Amino acid sequence: MPPSHTASCFLILLCVGFAASAKYVPKWKKQACEVPTSQNEHSHYRCDDNGEVKCLAGWTGDLCDVPICRKGCDPLQGYCKRPGECRCKLGFYGELCNKCIALPGCQHGYCNNSFECICHEGWDGLFCSEPICRKECHSTRGYCEYPGECRCRLGWSGELCKECQVLPGCQHGFCTKPLECKCTEGWMGILCQTPVCASNCHKERGYCRKPGECRCKVGWWGKNCDKCYPYPGCVNGDCRRPWECNCKPGWGGMLCDQELKYCEEHDGVCENGATCVSVAEEDGDYRCLCPEGFTGRNCEVDKHIESAGGYLNLTVPAPPSSSTSMRPPTTTPPTGQNGTNSVQLSNETEA
Repeated sequence: MPPSHTASCFLILLCVGFAASAKYVPKWKKQACEVPTSQNEHSHYRCDDNGEVKCLAGWTGDLCDVPICRKGCDPLQGYCKRPGECRCKLGFYGELCNKCIALPGCQHGYCNNSFECICHEGWDGLFCSEPICRKECHSTRGYCEYPGECRCRLGWSGELCKECQVLPGCQHGFCTKPLECKCTEGWMGILCQTPVCASNCHKERGYCRKPGECRCKVGWWGKNCDKCYPYPGCVNGDCRRPWECNCKPGWGGMLCDQELKYCEEHDGVCENGATCVSVAEEDGDYRCLCPEGFTGRNCEVDKHIESAGGYLNLTVPAPPSSSTSMRPPTTTPPTGQNGTNSVQLSNETEA
């Protein structure tokens, strides 16, 4: 290549390099200070003495139209429309817009990005509202209101809610399903509160406080409470109900302590073939069981003799003769020596 051509190329390259090294100045900046009328109150620059554009404080950018936000304002989640402020984008808050807003309804969680809900330890669910119960707590029989606990639903019990709960009030029973009361041996009743007494214990006269025993009610005694207590002091008697004193044959009195032998000691006290029965002294010592036709304490009165107006009239059978008539006897009550009336009978027979 000729030397003249080499010098020409070097000159061209030098000019290009010089031009590239010069700072690029936008056309508006060249004209901004040349035409002052283009600047107004909303412009964020000024022209210096050299005719160059200088951005006002708080503004930047090629056009000086970019406000400088508050120092520390998050460059991604914050922005500003005028210098010194920090406005937050949707989903963030705080003076520097460096705090995210969790998912609405998030109860026990936090966020790293806007509208998410990361649960704290012990909580679960979309809104972190479901506590994580104690490990091995039964999934259907148990529940919890706070993490780590295990509360049992109705009818279940135990630390892990795996055991059934007996019917409330069940005293001596167990369960195979919720709210059941199966009695253990020796107990009965809805709540297994009644003991089963000894097998032969009288159902009405006996009772028990624990299985297999037999306690007697007042007035009864015996292994099976089938014997009654007689009246206190009863000597020769027994009872069919408590506090009775039924005398044995030959004995009488309230306490059966009087031997009934009046008839044996007073032979013939009952007349006309009557039977003598000895009784207690307070009942008159004896009773006469009269044969038919007689009455009176000693069976001494013939029932054929009737009392009328203070006199005794005797009915005497008529004689077999048809020609003989009978007039009833007359009785006159003469006064005896002791002032009592004596009976005098008279018969008159008319032909």
